[in-house]
Amino acid sequence: MRRLSKAGLGILGVTALMLTQATAAHADHAPEAVDVVGVGSDTIQFAANFLADGDYLGNPGYNSSGGRVINFDATGDASGKLTNGATVVLRAGTVPVTRPNGTGGGVSFLNNSDKGATHKVQYVRMSRPPSKAEDDAAVANGWGGLHCYQMALDGLKIAVSNLTATNAGTNGISKADLVQIYSATGTIRTWGQVTGWNGPSGAASTAIVPVLPPSTSGTEQFFIQQLGLTEAQVRADVTRAEEHDPAAIQSNANAIAPFSTARQGMIHNGYFNGGTAPSTDPVKLLGPGFSVTRPVYIVVRQSEINAKWNKDLFAPGGFMSQSFLAQPLIEDAAGFTYQYADAGLCHTA
Repeated sequence: MRRLSKAGLGILGVTALMLTQATAAHADHAPEAVDVVGVGSDTIQFAANFLADGDYLGNPGYNSSGGRVINFDATGDASGKLTNGATVVLRAGTVPVTRPNGTGGGVSFLNNSDKGATHKVQYVRMSRPPSKAEDDAAVANGWGGLHCYQMALDGLKIAVSNLTATNAGTNGISKADLVQIYSATGTIRTWGQVTGWNGPSGAASTAIVPVLPPSTSGTEQFFIQQLGLTEAQVRADVTRAEEHDPAAIQSNANAIAPFSTARQGMIHNGYFNGGTAPSTDPVKLLGPGFSVTRPVYIVVRQSEINAKWNKDLFAPGGFMSQSFLAQPLIEDAAGFTYQYADAGLCHTA
């Protein structure tokens, strides 16, 4: 989570606050009653952080004018790496809960754990649309469904190691072959079985290591849907790792994983390397083969679309809808293609 400036706090006060937070070991700021709180997708957490607090390029966010948005990252790590069992206090005066990780984790918390009269969370970051079951749950909660505001477009490709010479070759992996790699009943398990494979000849009989995010991840859910698979059909021995984290791929010549093009752009630009572009990117995205584009969303309760905070932030005319304010934060800093739309009740069938 990025720290937020408070309304009316002067520049000296902000500087002092930042210095204090940088040197003292404190828990996350516990949002107060006036704060707007978001959880959910790892994929778009940085874009939402920038919308709230401004970005590393100097573009101001919503909170620079005195707003109070607290955007909790999917994990407890500021670089998006997995922190198993991390907890968070989502509202001052409440007890810690397991940090909602990913699209599925965020919308599940909203629908199942935040049904009280006073909500802890106002919005969920989602890298896929809500399912009909998730929307039906919101209707059953008396909210009229889940309302979607499209933030941007993201690309999804297959990542392989760039620190260790990958055995994937340069011809990419087709969607049809990915189905056979990730399916429990699939017929492709080694590199030599991949259609058009042109990797090192000695690796033909070497096993491919398929990596997937957790099942609560919107990226995971979107990816296997693209392959026409259900969770029950995914092979049991797939490696699970935090989405878009290079760690499980970068040193393994046989690893493959679905990966956000926006996140790869942030890695390449040095956001996670102290602001300096790495001499060698830890992963690379295969050019040929599987490549899709997907919209990503901010999702709120339908019953709250007329709330002032929503009109100010996400609704048409709000901060996110104004390209001169939001595009630099979402596109230049976070790597997405800015494309705002009020998508309404956008659940899938």
